Parts: sequence; structure tokens; C-alpha cells
Amino acid sequence: MRNWRKAAVAAAGLSGGICVLGWAPFGVWPLSLLAYAVLFRLLRATRSARQAGILGLAFGFGLHLAGHGWVLAALHRQSGLALLPAALATTVFVCYLALFTALPCALWRLTGEGGRVSSAAALAALMTLAEWSRSLLFNGFTSLSLGYALTDAPLSGYAPVVGVYGLSFLGYGASATLAAGRASVRADALMLAAIAAVMAAGGLALGGVAWVQPAGPALHFRLLQPGVPQQRKFDSRYSGRQMRRLLGLIEQSPADLIVTPETAFAAALNDLPGDILGELQGFSRASRSHLFLGIATLSADAQGHNSVIQIAPDADRIARYDKVRLMPFGEYAPAGFSWFTAALDIPLKDLGPGSPGQRPLILGAARIGILICHEDLIGRDLRRWLPQAGLLLNPSNLAWFESSLAIGQRLQIVQMRALEAGRPILRVANTGVTASIDHRGRVRNRLPEMREATLVGQVQPMRGSTPYVRFGDLPVVLGCAAGALLHWLRRRRGFQFLAESIT
Repeated sequence: MRNWRKAAVAAAGLSGGICVLGWAPFGVWPLSLLAYAVLFRLLRATRSARQAGILGLAFGFGLHLAGHGWVLAALHRQSGLALLPAALATTVFVCYLALFTALPCALWRLTGEGGRVSSAAALAALMTLAEWSRSLLFNGFTSLSLGYALTDAPLSGYAPVVGVYGLSFLGYGASATLAAGRASVRADALMLAAIAAVMAAGGLALGGVAWVQPAGPALHFRLLQPGVPQQRKFDSRYSGRQMRRLLGLIEQSPADLIVTPETAFAAALNDLPGDILGELQGFSRASRSHLFLGIATLSADAQGHNSVIQIAPDADRIARYDKVRLMPFGEYAPAGFSWFTAALDIPLKDLGPGSPGQRPLILGAARIGILICHEDLIGRDLRRWLPQAGLLLNPSNLAWFESSLAIGQRLQIVQMRALEAGRPILRVANTGVTASIDHRGRVRNRLPEMREATLVGQVQPMRGSTPYVRFGDLPVVLGCAAGALLHWLRRRRGFQFLAESIT
């Protein structure tokens, strides 16, 4: 039995590592469903919540070590942390994320298996709730939620209705059903094929629904990718030259909107050389271009913000959006962790959040919402702008994670946000990926990584609301919670008496 347990833990960890191939940049999403099916099959052989939790922990550790191991390079190479502390911090981070797989596995075993369908649905519900809970702690981290792997799958048509967690539930449900196969292989195969066909048909049908409509004329855009390595971005020896180069890129040609990445200017707005701001305003007036520039700003109380400013041709003042959801450890120190962030060589790490009630920026008849980097991870931040905004901008700086899986993963996340919102998103990043994404989550054009380049094109603002915009994650969360609770009650002896009393 002990040897079996060791083999089961090893199989769970290996399956978790393989599971990461389902997400971008690999995109082999059926592998993720099969990997979770392996985990769920192993869970059925456990006898206690402790055993189930250990298997879930092993799977989660393998998944997040393979999928989020890039944190080590960011801490060591980009943030100046010594290798050993960086490795320890990465291990803690991976273990933290793995807990969100371990806990639902343990809870499922506590409830008991029950019927095949109800047991699979309960397991899918608990896994989905654990995913959603990751969005609540430390300002949220939702990367490698299963729904993101299904962005380009036939199920993606469900995204405008139920969002990423609804897709996750469908994926977990398919894996749990597969794992619950019994003796008759042929019957199970036929049943699974039928379920898959129905789910895919529903996704394809919903994918053809026109939830939103064009609003106003298309806008001509230019997205600027400076391609500056993170080590040089805030180096005072290069900052003046980089700002002049960025100014040159902005002034190369006019466009309805010209967008730079997050903190593209190394200096705060208040510290910009006077001639640069004047030149930008002059170019905007002369070319009739709206400039959306990533730059740090200071409020009246000297609190720093990660901001996007808008310089418009006919405006007397500079409009501004201050990032609301800050990145933990990078832009602020969570309570009790100031000692850790103090050890990191990161500029702009003591910022304040902006107000959640900020209004969309205005470009003619179009209203524009902003998601700065970390904000693209959370659907609630997306819904703040809707349905007023017809277009979303996503300025980011992923040079911290250059040449890692993070680049493809984060682009896939933004594709999901576009699907949920029914809005096009213009994503502009310092070293990549800079891309134009339409309202159906399709990448229309993108720039190669790690080079200076400009993406030019047209984008059509949209109006209207998807069901996800109206209701958000609440229906899926409540449905999963109710389903898990119902399964638990049905496994208790007193449930029948309770049901008879109510009826």
C-alpha cells in the first residue's frame, strides 16, 4: 500500500507538469483535460481526505512549478534577489497555488463519492470554487485557471455567458466524468462522446450569437513596443536616451490613438523634462492624435500611482487613469511582507491604488477603458468599464518575464477578457506581446517579441452587453456552491428527513 501511495503521488505530480501543455504557448488543451482526469481517477482510490489532499497538492505543485516557474528568473535575474532566497520564495509561491488544488480534492473526499454524475459535478464545482477564490487573495492571481486553456476550444462560445470559471466548470466536469468510467469501456466511450458532442455543439452555437454590435466609426491605432530590456528600463544612464527614442516613435505618424506600454516613460510625469511634455502636446494638436501614455504620476498627497495619461488635441487638461489593482510585491507590500519587498530591486514598489470609480477616457464618440497589466487577470476589473466603454486598452510591461511561458499565458488571458466582454482589446507591452484582439477573442495582429516595433491597424469599438457583463461570476459561483452543498447534504443521513420535512 505504501508503494502504491508513492506511485500515486508521483503520477499526480507528473500529470500536473504535463497539464501545463494545455495553455499557451503550447495550446494542446485536450492534454489538460486528460491530466485532470488522471488526478480525479487517482482520487477515487483514496480512503481519506488527507490522502486526497496530498494527491491534489502533488498535482498542483507539478502544474504550477512547470507553469509558473518563471517567477524564479524574475526574482533572481530581474529583481536582484540572491538565487537561494529567490528559489525559496518561488517554492513558497508554487506551494501556495498548489493548495487551491489540494483543498477541493480533500473536501470532495470528505463529502463522499455518491452517484457518478453528482460526484463528478461536485468535484467540478469544488475545483471551480477554488479557482475563483484565487482571485480574492493578495489582489488575485488567476493564471492557469482551466478555463483559459479552453479559449481556443469549441467550448469558448460559452465564455460571453459564463466567463472563465464557467468554462473551468465544464472542463473539470468533462475530466471528472471521464475519470468515473466503469467496467464497460464501450458504453463509457459512447457516453463521453455524446456529452462532448453536446457541449461542443452548444459552444459553437453560442459562438455564433451576436451579443454586441459596432458602435461608431473604426479607429486607426498605433501601438508602440519600445523593446527595452528590464535591466535598462529604469537605468539612469539610459533613461534620457530612451525617452527621446520613445518620443520619436510617437511622432513618426498620426493616428486616432497612439498607445505606449505601462510605465513606458522612466520618469514620473512631474519629473519629465519640460520640453518632452510640451512636444507631446504640440504633436497631439498638430496631428489630431490622442496619446495614451504609460507613466508614473503623483497625487496631491505625494502618493505615487501607476497611470495612463491621455493627451488629447482639444483638451485643456491631461486626463488620467490610475491603476486600481496593484501587483503584490511588485507595486505594493501585502501586510506583513514589507521585509520581502524591501529586498527586491524594483522601482515604483510603493504605489497607491486608484479609485475604482474612475470614468472611461473619451475619444470622440468612443469611451475607452484601461486594464493596466495585473488588472487583466480579474474579470471584476473588466466589468468596471462596461457597458460604457466600447474599446479596452491593456498597457503592460512583461519584460520581467521575458522569453518565458508567462508571455503566452498572459496573452491568452487577455483573449478571454475580450470574449467575456464582447469588446476589442489593444494590448501593448514593453517587450511583447503587443497585439490587436477582436471582440471574439481572436488575435488579429501581433508583433514579434524583444524588438522595437509598431503595430498599426484599425479597431472597431462595440456596444451592448454579454450575459457575463451583466451578471459576472456570481451565477457560476453560487451555482457551484449550491451544487457542492447539495451533494454533501445528500450524503448525510439526515438529508432525506430534511427533504421530507420541507415538502
